[in-house]
Amino acid sequence: MRTVALAGALSLSCKGQSGAPPSPETKGSDGATPAAAAPPSAAVAKSADGCLTQLDYLVPPQKYGENDLIRAVLVDGAQVFFRDMADLRRVPLAGGPVVTVGKAPALSLRGTTELWQAGGDLVTQSPGEPIFMKAPKSGGAWTSFIDLTAAKKGGGRDVATRILQGMGQASAPGASAAAFDGKAFYFGEITRGKGRNAPASSVLKSVSFGGGEARTLFESPGEISEVTRVGDHVAFHLVLPPTAEQLKAAEAERRKNKFAFGVSGENWVMAVPTAGGAGKRLMRLSSLFSGGIVGTSTILGADGERLYVSGYANEDLTKPGVHRVDVSSGASQQLDQRFVRGSAYVSGSRVVIVGSGTVESGKVGSGTLVLTVPRDGKNLTLTSCIADKSTLHASAVAGDVALVSLFQTSTGLASIARVPLR
Repeated sequence: MRTVALAGALSLSCKGQSGAPPSPETKGSDGATPAAAAPPSAAVAKSADGCLTQLDYLVPPQKYGENDLIRAVLVDGAQVFFRDMADLRRVPLAGGPVVTVGKAPALSLRGTTELWQAGGDLVTQSPGEPIFMKAPKSGGAWTSFIDLTAAKKGGGRDVATRILQGMGQASAPGASAAAFDGKAFYFGEITRGKGRNAPASSVLKSVSFGGGEARTLFESPGEISEVTRVGDHVAFHLVLPPTAEQLKAAEAERRKNKFAFGVSGENWVMAVPTAGGAGKRLMRLSSLFSGGIVGTSTILGADGERLYVSGYANEDLTKPGVHRVDVSSGASQQLDQRFVRGSAYVSGSRVVIVGSGTVESGKVGSGTLVLTVPRDGKNLTLTSCIADKSTLHASAVAGDVALVSLFQTSTGLASIARVPLR
């Protein structure tokens, strides 16, 4: 699949595929592991529930901008690149001084982003747009090398500029976060209807890393998100428009309560061949909030033709779980009985899931979880956890170490901690 090393961040693109060996720290990739990060210097002390009581930091806690987060983490050989809202930085994987590489492209209000590596360049997507940008790893200006928007305004525009440019213009289609396999980008193009109950429609597209016209792979009513390359398929999460019955019930609720929540149709994890064609429904699965501005994810990552997902089966809040789905056959297997929002990585003979969820299935008490399972295993094991009231915002895996971007709301401090996988 890949001719370059890749690594995913926060959202969930960069899934591993067949073909050229991908980078093992890539979200959902397979292949040999790279040189591991230096073992944590601090003793691995854990509480009775398996959570770390002392953290080992690759990047110590500090403030970035106006209490900003570390929003993306990318392992590239012996270096780790990371960014906040404004700046791109790097630090040796084994530990050492942090160096500011340069400015990072502006983010949207949602603030989600991806970082990939291609040859001597870093690559990113302009959030919410089918625009892809690159800059030398050694530092330099970011340039838009693929721009599929009608206006060709380029990526990296700040929020204020986007708002001003959009005034008085018809709403243009938005783009989901893309998946990148080293050869092509895959993304959903979403057109939202006008009016309260107007349905959205989506087109799943791909475009070559070298540029050119985008190809249409699949079209559907509803909203496509969480696009993920899985072997010879592209998986995604689809939220269908609400039915007439749902809209009628929602309108009745709104008359009684002006703060009533919106309504959506069925939630499905689906897959389409990379060449395009009919969509295959893999699993009806929802998260806490599906679609829209505050949508939460269900797809964790991929291992060859197998997809790792987490959510509520059949949209039943009494049925949380982590599942492995074979995209070719459609067969699924439950690996754990909790909802975990995060990323899955392949590291050697195991799959590592780094995410947010309940520390002990079925009980109260959440935190940042590091779970592992043999690639053909049947049950996840909680390898470690962090329950210090910090929140998780990005992650990566390098050998026997997980790198987790943490943020402490009470202090405004952001950090990257090293969590051993053994």
